[in-house]
Amino acid sequence: MIVTDSDTNIAVFDSPEKKSAQVPLQALPSDQDAAPPPYTSSDPSSSIQFVLPENTKPSNFASFSQKHKSVKGTYILDPSQEVPSDWLPPLPEGETEKNSHKPILRDRKKVLLSVSSKHSPVSMSIHRDGPSPPFVLKASSKHANVTVKIPRSFKGSVTAIINHGRVSMSDAVSAQASVFSDVNGVKRFFVGDLNTRNVAADDEMFLENVHGSIKISFDDEDHMPGVAVKSAKGIFSRMFG
Repeated sequence: MIVTDSDTNIAVFDSPEKKSAQVPLQALPSDQDAAPPPYTSSDPSSSIQFVLPENTKPSNFASFSQKHKSVKGTYILDPSQEVPSDWLPPLPEGETEKNSHKPILRDRKKVLLSVSSKHSPVSMSIHRDGPSPPFVLKASSKHANVTVKIPRSFKGSVTAIINHGRVSMSDAVSAQASVFSDVNGVKRFFVGDLNTRNVAADDEMFLENVHGSIKISFDDEDHMPGVAVKSAKGIFSRMFG
């Protein structure tokens, strides 16, 4: 799914195992020499139940672009579904179906998400049923904050690029993060147990901001009233607004 120039973008992925209470954000540690914090598994006993609005049907592709207004709505992404070819963007000049390199048609194990805005904040909350399928998230804004809420099952690398702001994590995320580098505005760290690292199966995040801040927390730390997702194994849901 690709969303551009949106006021507020909130992505939700279904997961029945939600934990913890609201935790304040804190600055991302930048001491490269510090030893990684001990990994602590999340407690599944305090999960938050999300419920999707009725009559919401899953699909495997969605693309939205607005120049002067926000993108809002509720969408379920089911990566197992086939995308009708006539729904996809047109092929580049000189390319045919046989030699097409459109990534949407490739056999892929990871779900791709891209959200960007030039002048408005980007807010995204991902809610997932269990640890799979893994996802790759790219979120950016040039002149406003980028806020990302990840599922408790997130395990993977995070690259945050920022010019004039700061990167902050909640206490809960920070406790699971191993910071590798913080050089010239590029911060790299891993969330989850490094001993189980698997590039092919891990999640990935690429976050970028020019004149704002980047904030990362778990999706159940600040649950928004009225926003809910029904448990449906293997189905991703996406909500904006």
